[in-house]
Amino acid sequence: MKDVNLEAFEQDYTRRYRMKKRVNIAVCSLIFILGVLSVFFIFKFDKEGILTFRWLTVDGTIFTTVGALIYIVVNLIEMYGKTEVTSLSAYYVRLSCAVAEALIMVVVLMSQLPFFEEHMHIFRFDMFNMHILIPILTISSFVLNDAPIGKIKPLKRLRGTWFVTFYAVIIITLIQTGTISGDMIPYFFLDFANMPVWLILVTFVVIYGSAYLLAFGISELNRRMSWRWFKNIMRK
Repeated sequence: MKDVNLEAFEQDYTRRYRMKKRVNIAVCSLIFILGVLSVFFIFKFDKEGILTFRWLTVDGTIFTTVGALIYIVVNLIEMYGKTEVTSLSAYYVRLSCAVAEALIMVVVLMSQLPFFEEHMHIFRFDMFNMHILIPILTISSFVLNDAPIGKIKPLKRLRGTWFVTFYAVIIITLIQTGTISGDMIPYFFLDFANMPVWLILVTFVVIYGSAYLLAFGISELNRRMSWRWFKNIMRK
């Protein structure tokens, strides 16, 4: 009888595990498709060339699109290879994608929605995807579908801020090389030539601090919510 129950348990667990992977692959595939289409759309119609990379949203979408592709491959290997290959690096890449998209949504809520009538372009195909749809899909997919790695030490959560560093390297390079002129700087806190040092430092701390808090909250949600896939069989 115990052997029968154990076999049923293993079959149920395997079925749910594979379903979880399928859902993650499907959502990541959708994120990848939307990301590629959105970036293509904005490069084709906005015609800003390399200046397009000055926007947090564009760089975040590219970062997340690449992350989605990585996880599609990882989940396919896990599902058909019947072995967990998700490494810590892969987990932190996905966490960084979720943090990047959360930052994008925060920017939208703070800068666009309060002045809704002036920002109706948010409903344009690429804008809606990059500001609303991809962030929601990425965060919810990570929280509900990705395999947690247990409790994370405080300093290791800084790895969830990888995108902030990625964006900082790009934007600072564009500014310092003169590719972006002063009037084309996308956000006031990036106007280093006209900002006091103390304000630059405060901005640095606030941005990384916000990304760190988002990494903490999102990773905790992931750890606490993943059990829902197996909630019934865990009681047996």
